[in-house]
Amino acid sequence: MFISVTRLHLRGKRMLPLFFLHTFQSNQQLKKSEGLIHSSVRNENLLTYWTLTVWENKEFMKKYRNNGNHLKAMKISRNIADELEKINWENENEKIPNWKECMEQLHQHYGR
Repeated sequence: MFISVTRLHLRGKRMLPLFFLHTFQSNQQLKKSEGLIHSSVRNENLLTYWTLTVWENKEFMKKYRNNGNHLKAMKISRNIADELEKINWENENEKIPNWKECMEQLHQHYGR
């Protein structure tokens, strides 16, 4: 199982409409994606959002990430976010991590 966690902090409130538009479009693509096991979104505050996706393998995640609406969203994220962090890992025990584990993994990766 392949885990992908992202954290995005928007530059300001004026970026919210564009962020929500691209999030909606990416989620529509995600629902149809082959190999998806689990997905979840969490907001830390008004401007900070986390995503967790769990895939059968890395190739399925890359197919989603590198195509369609998600690819468009990744390109626009450089303009609407001032922080964008991600971490990926293989999970051999077939257990979907909880949010606490995901946040700890990402913060540890970025030295916080």
